Amino acid sequence: MLDGLRFFTALFVVVFHFGDEAPVPLASLQDFFSRGYLATDFFLMLSGFVLAKAYGTAVAGGTLSLGRFWAKRFVRCYPTHIITLGLLVAMVVTAGLLGVATSHPEHFRWSDLPAQILLLHAFGQGGGHWNIPSWTLSALLICYAAFPWLWRRMLRVRKPLTALGLGLFIIVAADLLSLTLLGAEQFSLPFQWAFFRAAPLFLVGLTLARIVQTAPWTPLTARLTGFGGAAVLLGNAALAGPDLINILAIATVIIGCGAAPVTRPLPGAEWGARVSFSLFMTHTLVGAVWFGLVVPRVVQWLPDVETVAWQGWVLWSGAVVAAVVAAGLYNRLIDAPIQRRLNARLFGPGARSPFSRWSRPARYPAPEPSA
Repeated sequence: MLDGLRFFTALFVVVFHFGDEAPVPLASLQDFFSRGYLATDFFLMLSGFVLAKAYGTAVAGGTLSLGRFWAKRFVRCYPTHIITLGLLVAMVVTAGLLGVATSHPEHFRWSDLPAQILLLHAFGQGGGHWNIPSWTLSALLICYAAFPWLWRRMLRVRKPLTALGLGLFIIVAADLLSLTLLGAEQFSLPFQWAFFRAAPLFLVGLTLARIVQTAPWTPLTARLTGFGGAAVLLGNAALAGPDLINILAIATVIIGCGAAPVTRPLPGAEWGARVSFSLFMTHTLVGAVWFGLVVPRVVQWLPDVETVAWQGWVLWSGAVVAAVVAAGLYNRLIDAPIQRRLNARLFGPGARSPFSRWSRPARYPAPEPSA
């Protein structure tokens, strides 16, 4: 179930980022559309949860060395970031040569590019735009570096109620500190404070993993927990309730889905899980092309198109569809081949890189999770 949730969460991030380009801004239709940042918070918690399930045993047992783990996370994340950023640079340069103005030139300042390349934009170094979603990688790479140390200490938590209390304390304390020191809720901090937004939620993901590992779950209680959290999330969204309730509901959904047994895979869930990271990382590029180049040309070629009527909604929906299609193609043609080559070259049996000698292979290696 988490695989399907990852795709739909990434899709909600796309809708959120494209919302202002709709014929009627989506936030004016329903307040929850202005809270797409909660989908990113879901990813941040899920990152800690997935890493704990996939790598926790190997890291704690010493079968996966720290150097190899850190290298694998970097290899998983950085190529997609730098490729997407390179395509955005090429698009901006080409548009400039053709005399085409981008729809949001303030998002593509050249002075912001170095921070993007070096993934420093989550630490107050500017560069929050260009490829906007990459701020999560900027913050999470530090979290990944600390994961082995954090998880070994998290293993000392042996009771689910203790893990639950720790997770609740982190969520509430981080939010109160953010409100007191920064004047904003922790769940929606801007780019320059992104690390302080990501790190507590990543740590909460580790506590959720310990809740799943230490509690005696049955299929019924797991499903009730997951669906109960989803019901609270939808109800709070309809009422435009506080984000703290949304975050707690999202955490409950992760617990329920993570504890539920996998009887049979949902159709398309595996594909959605593979594509979700590509969709999250590449949709900014697709949106820039669609709204900056495609829509103006369609309106120019077909002057009868009304951008505020149903035709406008068709054009806007086309951007969402294009983002999904582009992500699927990117995953199949670019990301998956790159990952296979890099992992074989750096970590394969015949690899000559130092990473191949930094660990003893696990007897039953866990599948490589998405970021």
